[in-house]
Amino acid sequence: MKYIILALLTCFTCLRLTCFAQEEKSEKTIENFKRYFNAKQTDSIYNQWSGQAKGITSKQVFDSLLQKQLYTLGTIDSSVFLKRENGLDHYRLNFKDDSLKLILGTDSNNFIETLLFQPYEKNEAVISAQTVDSTDLPPTTDSLNTLTKAIPETITERSIDDLVDSLALKYITLPNTSGLAIGIINKGKTGYYYYGETTQGNKQLPDHETLFEIGSISKTFTATLLANAVLKESVSLDDPILNFLPDSIVTNETLKDVTFRNLATHTSGLPKMPNNFHPVDELDPYKDYNRRDLFSFLKNYTLKNKADSVYTYSNLGYGIIGELLAYKNRTSYNEMVRDIICKPLDLPNTTEFPESKNQEHFIPTYNKDGQLTPHWHFLAFSGAGSLKSTAPDLLKYAEANINPPNNAIGKAILLTQKPFWLASETLDLGLAWHITIDNFQEIFWHNGSTFGSSSFIAFSPEKKVAIIVLANAAQSVDDIGLLIIKKLMKIIP
Repeated sequence: MKYIILALLTCFTCLRLTCFAQEEKSEKTIENFKRYFNAKQTDSIYNQWSGQAKGITSKQVFDSLLQKQLYTLGTIDSSVFLKRENGLDHYRLNFKDDSLKLILGTDSNNFIETLLFQPYEKNEAVISAQTVDSTDLPPTTDSLNTLTKAIPETITERSIDDLVDSLALKYITLPNTSGLAIGIINKGKTGYYYYGETTQGNKQLPDHETLFEIGSISKTFTATLLANAVLKESVSLDDPILNFLPDSIVTNETLKDVTFRNLATHTSGLPKMPNNFHPVDELDPYKDYNRRDLFSFLKNYTLKNKADSVYTYSNLGYGIIGELLAYKNRTSYNEMVRDIICKPLDLPNTTEFPESKNQEHFIPTYNKDGQLTPHWHFLAFSGAGSLKSTAPDLLKYAEANINPPNNAIGKAILLTQKPFWLASETLDLGLAWHITIDNFQEIFWHNGSTFGSSSFIAFSPEKKVAIIVLANAAQSVDDIGLLIIKKLMKIIP
């Protein structure tokens, strides 16, 4: 399942093919495709599609794909037949400076139903056609809400790949998006999928080294630091935070019942943001808010709600956890993440501060309108959203949450997954993790966002499946992640 997808437009149906007749039709279709492509006759290419395929992917979406990713490669010099697999023909398309693999499928009337582009692996051998009786794959749709209903209840690698491709294509063809990385753990296998561009217009796919902002997924790392401190008995979840604050703040009686458990489950009674938070730079809002500002707020704030009474999602709460742990241990948040989590789990590229050698892989970010926006920087709010990571690192982190190692960090991970607050009949709260109950199954998840990035992580320790989604755009990836994890768990029929 380890491969990189460039773009997919696909519709699957039940086919029963005769090998040689299909080969002849595919050759005619590929020749027409090359001629129309080289002339940039998008309408003519689109008219080769079956009615069902047109119903799935609009002409507007197809136009965007060709303009953004394919026409920029130049003209197709030649094509070479590679193989037939599962009723689909694989070709190598040779451009002047590059090659792509095209996977093609047609219906009985020679209309295109499958059109899949992948990077061409140079070691892929050219083989003769093989007879394939049939392929039994369902149709996909262009709707996030109905797409998964078309995937069979018996989950296969192919059906998951098709689902990922369909959702990703819908995402990257939006005008305000750029690059997308998806990682999956399923049936003991790890798969990575990369789409779009690292920078709008550069025609370069994200890859294993690409660094993304992960936003509030950082809170799960902060919760793991807290759990580690609890297991080492340097703090207790039920310790009042006043015990770890300077003497000048201890006099604020309104905070006396606020504990680390409250902060970690968003039940502290504190607001999402402090009332003395006034960004100097609206596009990089956290960079000037320091520990002095945070302690000043805590010294004077009066709780509107009692601790342990209501759930209110709070960036402030996780900023406090990160700062108090760093303050107590006379270190920095980033150093704690590195030493306590990243080194034991071998996450070399997860950090608050990318090293100079990694800066070239730290891709730019795009706001909700598709415009460039600065990366975010953090001081007192590091524990709430400061980390950057790669798809392999974050998926390895998900793997550690599915199968915690038998050591200190593994025990801390297990503690973060323990339910500590019942938010509703279908939602428990661990330490940072949201635990959704769907069809009597637990899904652990968290999302993240900045002004120019979106991220999502979810896993099921019981089912041993996980999904991570990373994008360098503000457009949310939550729907993609939730649909895939539910399909992996077979919650969606």
